Amino acid sequence: MKRGNAGLVLAVCAIASDWACAAQSVTLPAWVCAHPDAIFAGGFEVGEIAVPHAPSGGSGGLYPGNSTRSVTVSGLGTQNYYLYLPTNYTPVRPWPLLVALHGAGGPNTSTSSAQQVRADWSASALADGFAVAAPVGSDTQGGGWIAPDINGQGPSDYDAIAAVLADVKAHYNVETTREYAWGFSAGGEVLDDIVLTGWSGMNADTFAGYAVTGTALAGCPTYNAVSSCVPANAARIIPQDIHIGQNDPIYTQGYATSDKNAFLAAGWTLGTTLWFTVFTDGNPAGGHTYSTADLAQVWTNLCPSAVTP
Repeated sequence: MKRGNAGLVLAVCAIASDWACAAQSVTLPAWVCAHPDAIFAGGFEVGEIAVPHAPSGGSGGLYPGNSTRSVTVSGLGTQNYYLYLPTNYTPVRPWPLLVALHGAGGPNTSTSSAQQVRADWSASALADGFAVAAPVGSDTQGGGWIAPDINGQGPSDYDAIAAVLADVKAHYNVETTREYAWGFSAGGEVLDDIVLTGWSGMNADTFAGYAVTGTALAGCPTYNAVSSCVPANAARIIPQDIHIGQNDPIYTQGYATSDKNAFLAAGWTLGTTLWFTVFTDGNPAGGHTYSTADLAQVWTNLCPSAVTP
């Protein structure tokens, strides 16, 4: 698949037809993450790039703090999700959005798991100025996610995640050039599949960057005649953060390192478009888990990334 090189092509995209202008990665000026409430803090200094903006302009949602919203998905019915808006949220300006996908915690744990990842991300969201949306997986047996069927068709939780994105943007003012996603364990497998394999509702062009924790590409769903979760097949070289515990079997058995090498072989660059962190904190220490400090580091790595509208 054709990839877009990193760089700003807003002027070209403004006059090109849709098919001629795929999403492009943009590295934002440092002030964007240092001063998340300031749109023009950089003052357009010489050599500074223009910051891409595409506000969703949504309105009508409750804020600030935690709220529970629902979406209706054909074939799945009504699906709840959990949202957090920082205390200084205002619809006057667009805000970055992070979609957080929980892991599989066992039968009937999806709701509590989604609420937990929302809570885990709230401190970073408050400190750094972004919204958090945590969808709920529909797999009641394992507490995880329902993937598309063997032919890549639905309905599935992928439809629900896409509906959550649409609902947040319709009811809150989201900076659509700065939509990010993070997934833990099974939630990371879902993200790898959506981003790398591609899906009719979302793919690598949907997000400015994404991150996985405790996840292996080998855990991706398998489809007929489709190689799932292959970095070389992604629509673009999307900034990607991999966090993995030093004692997590996914690391000790070599899966995480193999994944890093697959991204590097496909054109990702360490410290620029790929971050690979082996951590020793969490409970149990360095296990199949994460800490809020790990999440803060994920945000630091992904925050400077944006995508052209």
